[in-house]
Amino acid sequence: MVVVLSLSVNAAAAQQGRRAPDGAAREAARQAFEEGSEHYEHGRYREAMDAFERAYSSMRSPEFLYNIYTAAQRAGELVRAEEALSGYLESPVVPDGERGALEARLVLLRQEIADAEAARVAAEEQERAAAEAQAEEARRLADAERRAQEAERIAARNAPRVSPGALVGFVVGGVGAASFATFAGLAAREDKRVGRSCGADAGEFCTEADVRQLRAYSLSADVSLGIGAAGLATGLIIFFVQRARRADVLDEPEAAEEPGTTVQLAPMIGGPAGAWGLAAGGTF
Repeated sequence: MVVVLSLSVNAAAAQQGRRAPDGAAREAARQAFEEGSEHYEHGRYREAMDAFERAYSSMRSPEFLYNIYTAAQRAGELVRAEEALSGYLESPVVPDGERGALEARLVLLRQEIADAEAARVAAEEQERAAAEAQAEEARRLADAERRAQEAERIAARNAPRVSPGALVGFVVGGVGAASFATFAGLAAREDKRVGRSCGADAGEFCTEADVRQLRAYSLSADVSLGIGAAGLATGLIIFFVQRARRADVLDEPEAAEEPGTTVQLAPMIGGPAGAWGLAAGGTF
C-alpha cells in the first residue's frame, strides 16, 4: 500500500513546530513521490524505495517513511524497512487505530532481521569451517607427498646401480652371445666338413642328410643371436631408464651421479677355432 500524501502541509508543519517547506522542496517531493508510486505499482520496489527516499529528503514528512517501509520490505531491504517503520511509529501522524498493527509488524520485522543475521553468521561459519577443512586436507596431502618423495629418494640412493631387471637382460644377452659364438663356430666347422665331402669342391651334389647338421647349427646360431640381442637391448633400456629415474628422483645430473658408466660392443671374428660373434662389456 502506498500512502497518498497531501503536499499541502503548511498547517501540519506549523502544528508540529516545524518550518513549512518552500515551493521548490514541495515540488521536488511531489515529483519523487509520483515517480516512486509509478515504480511501486509496476513492481519495481527498489526504484520505488529510492524515489521515496528522495521525497523524504526534500520534505521531511513522516508519511514518506511509511512508503519507504513498504517499498523496502518488498525489495528485501529489511534493515531499511525496519528503520523507516520505526521512524514512522515515532511520529505523531500514525492513526491510533493502526498503531497496534504496525507495532506488531515492527516486532516481526526485527525478528526476521535477527533470523537472517543468524543464518548469515551460520553460513559464514560453515564456509570458514569448510575452508579450514580443505586447507587441512591440502596440508595432509602435501605432507603425504613429501614423505612419499623422501621415501623414494632413500630407495633411489640405496638401490643398486644395476637393477635386477637390467641384470637379467645382460645375463640373457651374454648367454645368447656366447651361444651364438658357439653355434656359429660349429656351423663354420660343419660347413668346411660338408665342403670336403660334397659340393663344388668334391664334384658332387650334397644331399639333405649331408647339410642337415649344418642347417641345425646355423639356425641355432641365428636364434641365439636374436635372443642375445634382445636380452642386451632390454637390459640397456632398463638400465638407462632406471639411471634417468634415479637422477630425477635425487635431483642430480646423470653425469655427476654415474661418471664411470660405460658400455662397449665389439665384433669377435676369427680366433684359433675360426669362431665369430659379438662381444659386449662395460663398467657400471
